[in-house]
Amino acid sequence: MEWFLFIIGGAVIGIISGFFGIGGGIVLTPTLLVLGYEPSQAIVLSLMLTLGSTVTGTMSHIRLKNVNGKLAVILGMFGVIGSVITVPFVKWLDPINGASTVISIVYIGILSWFSYQFLSKRQKEAKAKGVSAAPLIGLFTGVISSLMGVSGGFVMTPLLSKWLKLDLNKAIGTSISAASIIVLSGIGSYLYAGEALDFRHGIMLIIGALIGTPIGSIQLKRFSGVSVKKMLAVLYMVVAVSVIFKMLSISSVSLGLILTSVLVFFGILIYSQQRTKRAVNQ
Repeated sequence: MEWFLFIIGGAVIGIISGFFGIGGGIVLTPTLLVLGYEPSQAIVLSLMLTLGSTVTGTMSHIRLKNVNGKLAVILGMFGVIGSVITVPFVKWLDPINGASTVISIVYIGILSWFSYQFLSKRQKEAKAKGVSAAPLIGLFTGVISSLMGVSGGFVMTPLLSKWLKLDLNKAIGTSISAASIIVLSGIGSYLYAGEALDFRHGIMLIIGALIGTPIGSIQLKRFSGVSVKKMLAVLYMVVAVSVIFKMLSISSVSLGLILTSVLVFFGILIYSQQRTKRAVNQ
């Protein structure tokens, strides 16, 4: 039964990953922390899942022609640098029980900021910064990836959209492609630092992600860029609030918020699919 639950969990997160281009760790890491995993264990397990979802997501988005290959390589290379320099910091925090607090604060701050950016109507249109901003985006994403156990797509996607003015679908495809390189380096860095890998659970999650991610990528075409941004903003807010409850030791509410947001997301996908079918049949 355990293997079945992990595969289903990986598939669910894979669908979310393929749809938003965020890797899936943004949901899995806080969930594992709520369930009692040590921070470094949660990060590595989340990175393993994320590797599965980013690789399959990359292949799907390449077929959909949503990937800027040159930009993805630049982002990935600088992301590796950010990832490698962050792992020793997390390993240093683990023994003094500071990693969970730092990770939680970073989650709350970054997710709240991006959620505001997506929903605010008063914000000024950011000026295009050009490809010269790509190394900075990649470096920052690498740091966030190894600190939070995520692909970093939730940071990269909005920055590519706002700073480099990429079409949202192109930003998502390029982001998830670069994230594959970053996540692989993160796993390697944790292994080098002596962290044990939970291969059994990790492989189950990856199998689930391999199933779910292409499904999420296909669903994206039925939604406008504006709708996707609003849905992503709400997801960010929910996860940020769930992390706050986790820090207050109200784990049941934290986990409940994450599960509810996932159910609502799938409800929206099912409703959209049914509406499309009705329109075709009329």
